[in-house]
Amino acid sequence: MDSILAPIAAAGTASFDWTPAWTLAGAVVTGAFLLAGHAMVQHAARRQEELKAVRDLSRWHRELRRQSYVDCVITYEKVRDMIVPLNRAIPWPVSRALTVEETTHLDGLLAALGERYDEAFQKCQVVRLEGPGTIADAAHQLIVAAAEFRQAAEERAHATRSSERPSTAPAWNSSAEKMNDELDAFIEMARAVIAVD
Repeated sequence: MDSILAPIAAAGTASFDWTPAWTLAGAVVTGAFLLAGHAMVQHAARRQEELKAVRDLSRWHRELRRQSYVDCVITYEKVRDMIVPLNRAIPWPVSRALTVEETTHLDGLLAALGERYDEAFQKCQVVRLEGPGTIADAAHQLIVAAAEFRQAAEERAHATRSSERPSTAPAWNSSAEKMNDELDAFIEMARAVIAVD
C-alpha cells in the first residue's frame, strides 16, 4: 500500500510550475486591453463622425436660412423699387385726368407691382417656414407692409384715373415708410440669427 501512495505523496510535495498559467493569464489580460482600446478608438471615431455630421447639417441649415433671407430681401427690394416710378405716374394731389398713354403706363406699373408683390409674398412665406420665430414674425410684417403699400398705390391710382379728390389721401407715404422700416428691422434680425445659429 505504501508503494501505491508513494507517488501521490511525492507529487504533493513537489512544487507546481505556475509559468504556463501566468503566461496564459497575461495573454488574456493583454488581449482584453487591446480589445477595449480598439473599442474605445472605434467609439471615438464614430463620435467624431457624428459631430462632423451635426456640424455639416448645422452649416447646411444656416446656409439654407441665409439664402432664403437673401431671396426675401431681394424680392422685397423689387417691390420697394416701384415707389418712385409709381409716384411719378400717379400725380398727387389729383390735378387733371390722365391721358390714355399715362393710363396705359400706370396699368403696366400696377401689374408689375402685383407680380413683384406675389414673388415677395412667396419668398417671405419661405422665411416664415424656416424661422426662427422672430424672423418669421418679421417676414410677416414685410408682407403686411407691402400689402398696405400695394393697396395705397391702387387707391391713389383709382382716384387719379377718375380725377377724384378724396377727402383723405391714400396712406402712400406712411406705407412706403413702413416698408423701409420693416425691411431694416428684418435685415437686422436676419443678421443676428445667421451670426449666432
